Amino acid sequence: MKTFTPPPIRPGIQPRSSMGYRIDHGVRSSVPFLFVFFATLVLSAPLNLPGQVELMPAIIMVTIFLWSVFAPVLMPSLAVFVLGIWADILSFGPAGVMLLMMLIVHGVALSGRYTLARVNFFILWLVFGVVMVGVTALQWVLCCALALHIVEFLPFVFETVLAFGSFPVLYTGFVWTYRFVVNNADGA
Repeated sequence: MKTFTPPPIRPGIQPRSSMGYRIDHGVRSSVPFLFVFFATLVLSAPLNLPGQVELMPAIIMVTIFLWSVFAPVLMPSLAVFVLGIWADILSFGPAGVMLLMMLIVHGVALSGRYTLARVNFFILWLVFGVVMVGVTALQWVLCCALALHIVEFLPFVFETVLAFGSFPVLYTGFVWTYRFVVNNADGA
């Protein structure tokens, strides 16, 4: 006796998505942007935390680097540009320096994402450290040029060390967010 098999489903036919699904998808897709937006807002407030000024670029750079490597669709260049302007407005630093740093980190992560997405965590951490050293050195040079005198270098070293040290913690948060919030649309 021959068993009945249903006809194959055509891959081009999909049910229409509901309004709830589109809202859920939009919120999940905007998680990286909203995290950087609110982290910048909170860290620019006068909280009197030690190292607060250096912590804001560290968190922003790690977040942009990770999302640009592993999910560049969720961290497009336009979003990085808007976040860079937002960070420049709230940081009260030299105009355009933070924006340029963010765009460079985003560009490096995008250009090497096919290789960086496949490497070991420690190599990724090392690559981020090298990128952060370069970007922070550029930040120091631009701040010196815009201030027309040599600016103290120690805060920039502290910013680099803080970014390098916060990478594993933010990587863990990134992995959790990507698995359970952004990429888990079926579980919701």
